[in-house]
Amino acid sequence: MPNIDQILHAIQDIPDQTYAPNDDSFLIIDVLSNLPLHNKRVLDIGTGSGILGLFCAQNGAHVTVTDVDEVILENVSAAASELGLEIKTTKSNMFLTIDGQYDIALFNPPYLPSNGVEDSTIDGGVHGRMFIDQFFQGLATHLKHDGLALLLVSSLNDPRLIIQKHPEYSITVAARRALFFEELQVLLCRFRGFPSQRLDR
Repeated sequence: MPNIDQILHAIQDIPDQTYAPNDDSFLIIDVLSNLPLHNKRVLDIGTGSGILGLFCAQNGAHVTVTDVDEVILENVSAAASELGLEIKTTKSNMFLTIDGQYDIALFNPPYLPSNGVEDSTIDGGVHGRMFIDQFFQGLATHLKHDGLALLLVSSLNDPRLIIQKHPEYSITVAARRALFFEELQVLLCRFRGFPSQRLDR
C-alpha cells in the first residue's frame, strides 16, 4: 500500500502551472486521516497536484478528481497508475460537468485576495473568496444528504463571514495551522440535521 512519501514521489514532476503540495494540502490530509474513506465516493475539485485525491484512493475511496487543465489531469492519472491506484479524471470548471452525488467533497481553492486573478493557482479575487463562493453554489447539488465537504480557507478570507453566509450548513473548524501572516483553517461542512463532527487537532 503506498504512503504519503510515495505519493509525493509520484507527483514530483508536476506541470509548471500546477499548485505544488504545501501547508494547506497537508492540513487537509490531517483531517482526512481521521475520516473513514473506504468505499466512500470522493470528489476532489480543482485537484492540482492530485495529492488529496491520491491520498483518498490509497485509503480505499472511489475518487473523481477535476481540473480545468487536461495536462494536470493527465499527470494525476499517470501518478495514480504508478501507485497502482484507480482514479477517475474529469475536465470541469468547478461542478460544471459533474454528475451524481458524493460522500465527501474536497476543495483547496486559490484563496489569496487579489484585484484580479492572474495566477489561477493562488489568486482568489477580491477578499480571496471568489472560488469559495462558486464552490458553495454547486455543493448542495452534488453532496449526499449525509455527506461532508472539506474546504481550505485562510484568516485572510474572513472564515466567520463564510460560515454566516451559508446557514444551510453546519460548519465547524476541523483543523487549523498558524503561519507567519495568516491562519489556515479546514472547514468541515455538513447539511444541518446531521452530526457536525468536530475534528480539532
